[in-house]
Amino acid sequence: MQFQTLIFAVFFVLVLSANWLLRRRDMPRKILLVLASYYFYGAFNFFLLAVLGSSSLLNYLCGEGIHRAREAGNKALQRTWFMAGIWLNLLALGMFKYYGFFQASLEDLLGRFNMSSHLPILEIMLPVGLSFYTFQGLSYIMDLNRGKGLRARTVVDFLLYISFFPQLLSGPICRPKELLPQLHEGLPESIPEPGRAVSLILSGLFKNVVLSHYLYMHIVGNVFNDPSDYSAPTLWVAMFAYALYIYVDFSGYTDLAVGLSLLMGIRIPHNFNHPYLATDVSNFWGRWHITLSRWINDYLFVALGGRDINRRWSALFWAWVLAGLWHGAAWTYILWGTYFALALLLHHYLRSGIKKKWKGGVAGQLGTFLVVCFGWLIFASPDLESLWAYLTGMWRFGAPGEGFEAFVLVVLALGAVMHIFGERLRSGFIRVHDAMPLALRPVAWLAIGLVILALKPSGMSPNLYFGF
Repeated sequence: MQFQTLIFAVFFVLVLSANWLLRRRDMPRKILLVLASYYFYGAFNFFLLAVLGSSSLLNYLCGEGIHRAREAGNKALQRTWFMAGIWLNLLALGMFKYYGFFQASLEDLLGRFNMSSHLPILEIMLPVGLSFYTFQGLSYIMDLNRGKGLRARTVVDFLLYISFFPQLLSGPICRPKELLPQLHEGLPESIPEPGRAVSLILSGLFKNVVLSHYLYMHIVGNVFNDPSDYSAPTLWVAMFAYALYIYVDFSGYTDLAVGLSLLMGIRIPHNFNHPYLATDVSNFWGRWHITLSRWINDYLFVALGGRDINRRWSALFWAWVLAGLWHGAAWTYILWGTYFALALLLHHYLRSGIKKKWKGGVAGQLGTFLVVCFGWLIFASPDLESLWAYLTGMWRFGAPGEGFEAFVLVVLALGAVMHIFGERLRSGFIRVHDAMPLALRPVAWLAIGLVILALKPSGMSPNLYFGF
C-alpha cells in the first residue's frame, strides 16, 4: 500500500478518524494504531508481518534484559543481552539483504581459480523498509545499554515505536527520545499545525506524483539503464536530473510522512534541509537524510572508535563504507560509501589547514553540488560496467547519441525553485490556508489534489528508498 494511492487515502481517513475518536482511551488507541500499521505493512506481502513482528519482539526482549541487568548491577548479563541484540539484528540484515550478494561474489571469486563454493543458492525476498526499522531497534537497545535511553512502558508502546506506519517504509529514522515520549503522553487536544500538515502532504504528493515520475519516465530511467546510447550533453543533463529525482522522490516521501504524522497528533523529525545549498560535503550530510547521518555519527562512528583521536579518521572512513553497504548489496554502493568517506576525509584535512576561514559561498555550493552529483552517478548505476560507460560517455562530445526532451529543463528549473524557496512557499501557503473559513479548506485540498492528478505523467516510477 503506497501513499499515492486511493486505497491508502481511504485507509488513512478511517485510521485518522478512529485515532481521534479514541483520544481519551489511550491503550485501545495505540493497539488500533499497531494493528493498522501491521495491516499497512502486510498489504505489501503477508510474510513481511512475521519479519516485522519478530524483529520488534526481539529488540523489546533484549531491551528489557539490558534494563533489568543494568538495574541489578550485573554488567556481564547486561553485555550478554546487548551483544545478543546487536548480533541478531545484524544476522537478520545479513540474511535478508546481503546473503545473495555474498554468495554471488564468493562464487565469482572462486570461479577465477576454477573453484566453487558450496553455499546454497537461496531466493530470499528483501522485506520493505527492513533497514529503517532495524536501525530504530538498534538505537533503542544501544541507548539503553549506555544508560541514556528511554524505555518503552509497555510492549504495545514499543511495537508502535517500531511500526508507526507513516515512517515505517523509508523513515525518517526515529530515536526513542523522539517518539516514545509522545506515545507515553497521549494525544494533544487538537491536531498540531494543521496548515503545515496539509502543505507537507500536498508538496509531498507534487514531488512524488509529478516531478519524480516525470524525471524518471522521461530521462533518468532510460539513460541510467543504458548510458552508451546517449550523447554527452544528455548524460550531463541526466546526472543533474538524477540529483533532482532522488531529492524530490525521497524528500517528497518524507514530507508525506511528517504531514500524515502531524494529522495524527505525532511529530517526527524532518530529513532534509536544502541539501543542495550546502557549502561543503560535511555540511551536505548535515542536510541530507539527516536522521541517517545522525545515526551513523552517534552509533556507528562512535562504535568504531570515533571518540579516540587516534582512531577518528579510520572510524569515519569505515563508518561511511558501511553506510554505503547499508544502502544495498552491490559493489556500486560500497564504492559510493568509499567515495564519500574519502571526500569527507579530504574536507576535514583541508578545513584543519585553513583553520575554518573557508566560508564556502557560491563557489562552495557549486563545488559541493558537483561532488555530490558525481557521487549520485555511482549510487544510481546498476553495476560498475554501466558506471564506467556513463563516466567515459560524458566526455565524448563529438560522439553520436540520443538527446533529451527540452521540457526536462523546465522541470529541472521548477525543482530548483522548490528546493531553494520551498519553505517560503510553504509559509505563504500556510498563511492563506489558516485564513480560509473552515468550510472552504476541504474544497481547496480537493482542488489542489485534482490539479496534481491532472499533471501526473503516465507510468509509474519506483519508490527509490523502499528497497533500503
